[in-house]
Amino acid sequence: MKKSNIALIGLYDTDSFSICTLHATLKREAFNVSTIFFKRLSKDLTIIPPQDREISCLVRQVKELNPDIIGISVRTVLFQIASQITKAIKQESGALVVWGGVHPTIRPCQCLESADIVCVGEGEGPIVDLATRFSKGEGIDDIKNLCFKKNGAIIRNEIRPLVENLDSMPFPDYSSEDKYFLENGKVLPHRAHTNMIMTSRGCPFSCSFCCNSALRKIYDGKGRYVRRRSVDNVIDELIQAKKTRNLKNVSFQDDVFTFDIEWLREFCGKYKKFIDLPFFCYCHPRATTEEMVRLLKEAGFCIAGIGIQSGSEEFRHRYLRRYDTNVEIVKCARLLSKYGIDYHCDILMDNPLETEKERQETFNLLMRLPKPFFPNTHTLTYFPELELTNLLLEKGMISEEDIEDKKQESYRRWTPHLDLTRDKENMFWDDLYFLASRKLPESIAIGLSRNIFLKRHPKLLTLPLRCIVRTKAGKCLLFLIRKGKQCLNKFSVKKRDTSRLWGEK
Repeated sequence: MKKSNIALIGLYDTDSFSICTLHATLKREAFNVSTIFFKRLSKDLTIIPPQDREISCLVRQVKELNPDIIGISVRTVLFQIASQITKAIKQESGALVVWGGVHPTIRPCQCLESADIVCVGEGEGPIVDLATRFSKGEGIDDIKNLCFKKNGAIIRNEIRPLVENLDSMPFPDYSSEDKYFLENGKVLPHRAHTNMIMTSRGCPFSCSFCCNSALRKIYDGKGRYVRRRSVDNVIDELIQAKKTRNLKNVSFQDDVFTFDIEWLREFCGKYKKFIDLPFFCYCHPRATTEEMVRLLKEAGFCIAGIGIQSGSEEFRHRYLRRYDTNVEIVKCARLLSKYGIDYHCDILMDNPLETEKERQETFNLLMRLPKPFFPNTHTLTYFPELELTNLLLEKGMISEEDIEDKKQESYRRWTPHLDLTRDKENMFWDDLYFLASRKLPESIAIGLSRNIFLKRHPKLLTLPLRCIVRTKAGKCLLFLIRKGKQCLNKFSVKKRDTSRLWGEK
């Protein structure tokens, strides 16, 4: 049996976890597999759309590889670029084009307008089955997870159970062998420098704005949604990565890293013994205890990410399906500060459901957190088929044209910190969230928050804050302001307990 030739394409992600895992899976089964990484994100994590010559370069590389099957990993934010690329490839290649990823999983029928086949859900098993059947010349109609058109009708096969034993999966293949990087119309050597690793699949929570809430429904009855690799399996991958990727630090990309104290107890001791590198991970206020933080700190924990989204408990519970309390958020932040761990806080902005009251409550909450921290002020993206998106559609606050697969705006403004393109109200609060994160005299942030003139003209505040963030001179100025007691006399508002801001009890 002649093994199929397979080409995988990753878009704007030179270290794609999913693509590199699929590459390793096919390689283990002795298929002829190559991977093309098409372009990368710019330094500010935004996307520069591909030029015609870059797409032509991609098509030439595909023709040179002469694959039987082409697999493309598609995210909602890249849906239109993926469609454009697929159209160009199909004009020059007779290969079977398969789309996979979160967007095809959530909107498979839409994706069949471009792709020959859509893989719904986890793709390792389906891609191996497809390649095997294709090599043998056998039919593919009954392969689980696949969605395709037949005689004009859309066929949606049953979804197979989730992979229960993650240790059975190969490590992602980040080697340079059989991999190509395309940028500016040139084929360049691919060199992976990623420090990222995932120890689990799935998220313990179901926030209304996150794809996990939709994926949980799709996989209902198909096994445990949240699964984790054994500690030894994770350590083995990291030992290998230290040898092959020259790791200086590690970034754990699990949706939530701190959700299993028994696993963490075993992990921290072995990580310190065999890896001993500083690392980042995401924490959740409801799933983070002092024992966890202490153990992780001893192992090398140095930077944390915390999702806050809104400082209003009522708003979080009602609209975002986040059921943590402000007390839990403050406690988590204070634990991180106590053990000397830097942290950033994710905040959702530009939410049409949010009012002045909720924004004030977010400011109040941030004022209570230990300083400094970094506020990641994300713009709310309307991803398709999610609870929050559907609610906004029902209320008439957004239209179908605002959904991300049509608007394609997210990567033009990724984490737009102190962004001059926000509307005035969101720009003003973005400035205040930044001020609340700095070690400034409390009266400065409070005084500016009550300045009606700046609220009407927020650019007058945003511009100097951008200078402070982006220049050494600005950072020096921030230090001098923090230390200079004379600055306190410029404001009539006296220093006060932040718990009484905006009438909070």
